[in-house]
Amino acid sequence: MFVGEVFRKAIHLGSIVIPIAAALYDRLTMVLVLAGIAVLLVVTDFMKLRHDRFKQLFLSVFGRVLREKEQSGAMTASTIIIASSALTILVFRREIAVSVLVFVVLGDSAAALIGRHFGRIRLIHGRTLEGSLAMLVTCLFASAGLMYAASIMGWNLTSLSLIVGALVATVAELVELPLDDNLRIPILSGLAMELILPG
Repeated sequence: MFVGEVFRKAIHLGSIVIPIAAALYDRLTMVLVLAGIAVLLVVTDFMKLRHDRFKQLFLSVFGRVLREKEQSGAMTASTIIIASSALTILVFRREIAVSVLVFVVLGDSAAALIGRHFGRIRLIHGRTLEGSLAMLVTCLFASAGLMYAASIMGWNLTSLSLIVGALVATVAELVELPLDDNLRIPILSGLAMELILPG
């Protein structure tokens, strides 16, 4: 079980290329590319749901890294993270979009790996204190790197906005809402940062 989670989060960590690319390329290009990929992934999810042969082939290749609900027909996490990234980049300023996408990639991975393997103190919805603390600490460490990037890129980021963003991202991962965490983390964290940052 833990090995499977490591595989899943290793793939999830690979999506760090998205905020890196968002920092370097213009918004329209990023949104169009990600939206195009998301459409292809949605079609793949639809084929997996409706066509048994395609589903068998898909599961033979990717089954090891899919959760049970994804194997049975639910939209894959990859589809959601790509679509969520496109929406995040479209809605928020560049520096905020990059920051919250870093939070969801690094922080959510830390929460899952630490929480599932070392978590002992249960909180809500199966989450653990250890997992939530791992996410918060990871997001705060990432914030230091984001502040350094902001000084190079000329971004309007402050320590307060990043701390608030990290806290909201952690709470968003913890609570259970009718939104996948790959969507609710960047959206809620981004909204919080927009309220903090002027301009």
